[in-house]
Amino acid sequence: MSPLENSFLKVPLQTIVQLYSNEIAPRIPKNNKLVSISAAVILSLVYLIIDKAKPPRKLRHLPYISLFCILKSTYYKESVRDRCHRVHIPIIESENSNGLFLEVTQNGWVLNVANPEDAKRVLLKHELFPKINISEERSGTLQSKFTIRPSMAMSSGVQWKRQRNVANPAFHCSMPVRLFGNLTLEMFRSMENKGEVFNVSDLMERWTLDVIGRAGFGLRDPLFFLFPRLDTSARWLFPDRQYIHEQTEIFLKMLDEVVENKKLDMKNGVLNSALEENERDLLTLMLESGEEGSGMMSDYELKSNLCGIFLAGHDTTASALSYAIHYLAENQDIQEKARQEAISILGDESCDVLPTIEDTKRMAYINQIIKEILRINGPVARTITRVAREDSVLSDMLVPKGTLVIVNMLDIHHCSKIWSDPDI
Repeated sequence: MSPLENSFLKVPLQTIVQLYSNEIAPRIPKNNKLVSISAAVILSLVYLIIDKAKPPRKLRHLPYISLFCILKSTYYKESVRDRCHRVHIPIIESENSNGLFLEVTQNGWVLNVANPEDAKRVLLKHELFPKINISEERSGTLQSKFTIRPSMAMSSGVQWKRQRNVANPAFHCSMPVRLFGNLTLEMFRSMENKGEVFNVSDLMERWTLDVIGRAGFGLRDPLFFLFPRLDTSARWLFPDRQYIHEQTEIFLKMLDEVVENKKLDMKNGVLNSALEENERDLLTLMLESGEEGSGMMSDYELKSNLCGIFLAGHDTTASALSYAIHYLAENQDIQEKARQEAISILGDESCDVLPTIEDTKRMAYINQIIKEILRINGPVARTITRVAREDSVLSDMLVPKGTLVIVNMLDIHHCSKIWSDPDI
């Protein structure tokens, strides 16, 4: 925080009142009520901004990032990754930092957890740090239509456990490596027809959508994310946003049809039962899991989880694959070592050979490459916001009841206190 910001934040309400009474009010013509009211309103807004620029008193024992720093970052549309390196990393790498700091978000002041020990405690103690419910205040926004739904990602407690009991067996069983392999061959054929130069990221996005569509059955604009009312009652001011809402409704209706058709196929016995269990799609396995007594999901919950699968498996996978190609191209020695491992397992014949599940388990070096790429360029920067249900302690610091908490994976994965050469 700059000295100017620091001194500005210390202005008390009494000083503002005195300023208005002694300096502004005497200079306002007595018959000009509009000017007088306007001046009072402006000073009130100034005070509100100053008051909100600092965390609540119960949290001021924790280090925090200036509100003005966040507003500047938002105004210039700074990426999460750039703000991490510009603001967060210097804080958590400082000598006295324990990896905890406050930052203001659209939900208010949130405690960022950027050390592994506290992150593990927050993520495993569901009863102490449940996810917050933001569905009501975000109702009707584009984000709510697609992501803020009663899915496993957004739910907590009993609702989360019930859905997890249905989905967990499906996620453990569904590993359609043959399907992935065949789709990879299709992608290679597409690449051969594109010439020597083409957009890899675009190709990966198209390919991952194809994979999700067969195997599993942006969106966030800073302006609408920070001010959700613009996405609901004031949406008429933004024709482009209206169009996106309309397209989202079409997509959601398609998902309704997918769920209904899959149920009809199961009822009529027309599903391909000859497929190995690991080659069957997630939706079929989730529906079968429900019938076998693991608990049932409503159609709305099923659709909510399908939305999550599309969101979590599309851009994230496409991004990871694009970065993998980029880093392997930059590091020819690593690329060659990965190639030799694949040859040792699959052979070096001129025909296409698709790996089995067991083959993929033997690819230790390739799996290390994938994990390192996901660390450097993780698909998700932080967790869904949680709330401390009671007074808790993280790194010997009091976290009062009601404090909003997130685990900041991006900061953890790029902190030199945890990793040597974290950005390489």
